[in-house]
Formats: sequence, structure tokens, C-alpha cells
Amino acid sequence: MLVIPAVDIMGGKCVRLVQGDPRRSKVYFDNPLEAARQFEVQGAELIHLIDLDAALGSGKNLEAIEKILRELRVKVQIGGGIRTLEKVETLLKLGAFRVIFGTVAVQNPALIQEAVRRYGSPRVAVALDERNGKITFHGWKDLSEIDYLNLARSFEEMKVGTIIFTSTSVDGTLKGPQVEKIRKLVETVRVPVIASGGVASLNDLAILAGASVEGVVVGTALYEGKFTLEQAIEAVKNVS
Repeated sequence: MLVIPAVDIMGGKCVRLVQGDPRRSKVYFDNPLEAARQFEVQGAELIHLIDLDAALGSGKNLEAIEKILRELRVKVQIGGGIRTLEKVETLLKLGAFRVIFGTVAVQNPALIQEAVRRYGSPRVAVALDERNGKITFHGWKDLSEIDYLNLARSFEEMKVGTIIFTSTSVDGTLKGPQVEKIRKLVETVRVPVIASGGVASLNDLAILAGASVEGVVVGTALYEGKFTLEQAIEAVKNVS
């Protein structure tokens, strides 16, 4: 299982939000490149890079993203406000390993299918952002009536390469992941699942590794020093 450090960018800085709320943000690095570089040195195989301003429709941080892609060798998956094939093309040409579709996956599934056709399943991920079993979108501001497992099945039919599942109610809270929901998702689809939200301890990571997810995105726990990336990688070795 991959341990995937999160680098979230807002206003050009590396921040963490609590439950996706921009009013509850904390800056950890003035320069996101420093955070990403630190994770690369510590052994990350993949970095989860999100443009929060683009996701919320309040701006974009393409310059910071471009700098990270240019200066690092580690693979980077990028999300946040990706709603056109032109933006996908731009990010992949800059060196992104994979793009993550969020809101548009709910509102315009045909775009996802075209992205898969053009760039291949491994380059296309979708964000399955859940609250109370339902899908939330538009930077987690809007809650739909769509069941998260039903949407996951739709994504599988689209042949997306990866589902990134986030329990928004625990994201950034250090209250532990929603393990049962994650297990249900893994049992429902064959698409590789990356879990995100709530990880607070090495034990959380070991439990998720046992749930057969492909990876776990970790943010606040790393930034708050609950454990190091090296410790996290070691903790999930040989767990099945």
C-alpha cells in the first residue's frame, strides 16, 4: 500500500483545511515546493497535489504546481478545478502522473469517458467525496442525493483508473478514517481505491492496508508530527 502525502495549495501556500472549510485553514509552508521536496526526500512514491483555489472557484495556483512538477522526480497526481480536457492536457504535458476529476465527474461524465479514451485509464482518477453516505461536490460545499457506492459503480463503467475516496466529515480532523465505508467501497468495485480523510495514527494506516486499498492520502497527521513519512511507509510494509 502506498502512503501518499498531501500537498494542498491555497493562495500560493501549503495549507490544511478542516473538513474542507477554507475558513478553518492552517498554513504549514509558505512555499508548497518545500513541502513536496521534503516528502520526496523522505521516500514518497506519489504526492497528492490539490489546487484548493481552483476547486473552490476562487483562483488557481498553476505557477506553484508547474514549479513542483518541474523540480521533483516523484510522481504527482493533481486535482482541484479540473473541468476541461484542455486543463488535463496542460497538466499532463507539465509532467503530472495522473489527473483527478471531482465535480465534473458528477455533472459531465461524458468528459471523463473522453479523458479515459484519450489518455488511458491509468492517467485518470476520480474523487469520490462522501458525507453521510452521499456525494458532495463544488469544493465539498454542495451535498447531493447520490449514494457513494452507486457513483463508484458508474465510475467503474467509465473505466477510470483510480477512485480517490474521501470522507469529508473527518478530513483534517485527526479523528480516524471511515474504515467501514472504505471496506464497502473496495468490495463494491474492482477499480483500485485510494482512501483519504481522518488518518491520525500508524495504526490507522495498518488497518487501511488490511482493507486492501491501493493507497492512503495522509495530510494533517504528517504536518502535525503525529508520525513521519518514513515511519508510515515502514508501518504498512507486509500488511495484508
